[in-house]
Amino acid sequence: MSRLIDPTERYLRTVLELEEEGVVPLRARIAERLGRSGPTVSQTVARMARDGLLRVAGDRRLELTPEGRRLATRVLRKHRLAECLLIDVIGLAREEAHAEACRWEHVLGEAAERRVYELLDRPARSPYGRPIPGLAELGGADGTARDPAAGPRDPHPRRRARALARPGHGGRWR
Repeated sequence: MSRLIDPTERYLRTVLELEEEGVVPLRARIAERLGRSGPTVSQTVARMARDGLLRVAGDRRLELTPEGRRLATRVLRKHRLAECLLIDVIGLAREEAHAEACRWEHVLGEAAERRVYELLDRPARSPYGRPIPGLAELGGADGTARDPAAGPRDPHPRRRARALARPGHGGRWR
């Protein structure tokens, strides 16, 4: 499948977040979360089912397929890493960070995502305390605390970002 379009990624992330929160993922919940009409959500869900990303169970519950879950995990991971970067390094207000991260999750490439993960000292949780899923794909440990053998976490991510940007650390900005 070629690059997913943004609505598909948003729907996948929303289903995964609903599951995380213990809320049954239904089309009505997606419509509420995303501010979309019922018919629009039904049409998008039907397309996603046709594309093999989710199934609609007999009780109308939306179930991610293995491919849908893989893609949803990737989108949610990018979203939460973007929140970390926006709040902890850039200093964006928490109230603004979520909406901005919603945009970044669709454009953050794999190499940039790995770089952000390292720059942030391999976080396991978002600034809101939510676990960052799929970290094993980036060489991290899913759902577990950071390896204590790596030493203490830098409490000053902005300082760490500046240090990593210096010559010899692979940074590009000065």
